[in-house]
Amino acid sequence: MVRAIIKPESSSINLSIPQEYIGEEVEILVFTVNSADSSLKYSDEDEKINSKRQEGFNNFMKYKGTLPSDFDYEKELKNYRDERYDNFN
Repeated sequence: MVRAIIKPESSSINLSIPQEYIGEEVEILVFTVNSADSSLKYSDEDEKINSKRQEGFNNFMKYKGTLPSDFDYEKELKNYRDERYDNFN
């Protein structure tokens, strides 16, 4: 997970993306923090939640690249819908 804290006086940010993500689709989430104190304080519960999220993400990423490169999800979806809804006609 890549994290960066942007202080209010900053107008731009440079991201350092790990090598394994280069060339992949990357989603960037921005969360605003309203606080007079610029430092973030995490409770033990926040750390547990973040740890579970990271573990879930890592488990999800185990499946990266498991489909064949020529996999056509639209065709598969159409076949599935045809099989499922042909019984209703």
